[in-house]
Amino acid sequence: MRRKSSAFNQFCCHRRLILALIAVLSVPISGSANTSFDADRATAEGLVNTFVAATNALTDNFWGASFAGSEDQYYFYTSSQQANKKNEWWWQAHAMDVIIDAYRLTGGERYLQMYEQWYDGIVRFNYEHYDDDPWRNNSVDDTEWIAITLIRMYESSGNEKYLLQAQRLYDSYVITTWGPDDEAPWFGGISWEREPKPGRKMKNACSNGPGAIIAAGLARHSDVLSRNGRGRGRSEYEADLRKIFEWERKYLFNQETGAVYDNINLRRTSKHVLSYNTGTFLAMAMDLYALTHERHYLDDAILAADYTMCNLTDPATGLMNNVSWSMKGGDGGLFHGIFFRYFTRLLLCDDLPADIADRFRAFLSDNVKLAVKCLNPDVMIFSRNWLTESVGKNQPAPLTPHVTGCTLLAAQIEVTKQSKHAISDK
Repeated sequence: MRRKSSAFNQFCCHRRLILALIAVLSVPISGSANTSFDADRATAEGLVNTFVAATNALTDNFWGASFAGSEDQYYFYTSSQQANKKNEWWWQAHAMDVIIDAYRLTGGERYLQMYEQWYDGIVRFNYEHYDDDPWRNNSVDDTEWIAITLIRMYESSGNEKYLLQAQRLYDSYVITTWGPDDEAPWFGGISWEREPKPGRKMKNACSNGPGAIIAAGLARHSDVLSRNGRGRGRSEYEADLRKIFEWERKYLFNQETGAVYDNINLRRTSKHVLSYNTGTFLAMAMDLYALTHERHYLDDAILAADYTMCNLTDPATGLMNNVSWSMKGGDGGLFHGIFFRYFTRLLLCDDLPADIADRFRAFLSDNVKLAVKCLNPDVMIFSRNWLTESVGKNQPAPLTPHVTGCTLLAAQIEVTKQSKHAISDK
């Protein structure tokens, strides 16, 4: 039987969020250059301008080609101020997703020009690729994030090259790692690595959820693929979406609590829960709900979102302000941003019950208000913890928390555009 989160759990989670937020918003943030800036940018009227300014901070401070002597380095550095020029492959996808958001929002030519530059640069400077294919990586999830971004680039620009590349990556390097269906203990699932070392094979939420998102995108655009003599057809991609979701729901989703577990390896199921895995589970469920209008998919998405709000937030605030559980701003700095992006899919669903929609929207906007509170207007770079720190001028900062902050603002803008749910000035 499918169980929804109880009203009592929802009440407790929301009550904690309200009480914590009242306390948090009265606390000044260390390093904030202008306290009046916080309130001004927390209004709906200033949200778009704040997002554009933060996106421009992304290109000015992290985009390699912005620096003298590196004009052909079309990829995002892992740190601002050229403190670390490494190309972290899967980070490139999420940073580029912010550029796509900015182009969709503003139509700015500068952002569109970066599409082709990024397409060239991330491959040319991909130091972990295989010699036979510069787009190929051993980590399946890294390839998947790139493919998802390529689909979004196609959808916002109309350039079919990006879609065709996404299809090639998925059909060549992603779905080919599925199964076998009779192999214990997994009995299906997309592998985390294409060529795992002995004893290291595992099937992860982070490789299955994104794989399903790609399959849904390829199904949506199967007519374009067919016209180019590519792909396996709409029905095949929809079948992939269904089987990936059902596998993850059976093996990695706690149907009582809404927790999405990390992976199954040879020895056990790792029950570590991370927000980005919840986000991609939400995306799968909402893709299937859009396809079938079967209510149980929406119920699963709500349950997973409730778990995240009640269990993966900072106990001090009830919010997701502690962006990076690595104080160096590593992979974990992206996790909440991925959740926010796909949480928005749920908020934009017309069939979401009104009381749940109000609660979820309040959670999103409360995160926005706290995130903006940490911004130094002279820098406009999001910090690793929106409660305790602000990035100072000429201070190197990690890429991933900034990408999450930008993604959160873009998510709020999408919700506001559709629902007229403005962030309160109060």
